[in-house]
Amino acid sequence: MGNVYHAFDHEYELYVEEHTGGRYHVVLNVYAEREPVVLHAYSAKEEAIAAAQTFPKLYRIAQQRGFRLDGQYFEHPDGRSVHVSFAMEPGTTTDRFMKVLV
Repeated sequence: MGNVYHAFDHEYELYVEEHTGGRYHVVLNVYAEREPVVLHAYSAKEEAIAAAQTFPKLYRIAQQRGFRLDGQYFEHPDGRSVHVSFAMEPGTTTDRFMKVLV
């Protein structure tokens, strides 16, 4: 049905797509990858937009701690893996997310 939010930086674009049935998908399109990744789906537009607005900060934190995003998982070279849903929960703070990455 269309995008209701769109942001981008030099590595990726992030958007919220509205779908039929009142679903909103937060999608990450990393320019170096072939396919965009649906990070999470929401039933409320406001929750989806809030998560999309928070995600870049959390994504940066994960990268600074050595993680890279592989599909729906933050993967660390030492074998740690964190599902992206931890970054997409409504109200997730940077402190809470950093504790998950440890």
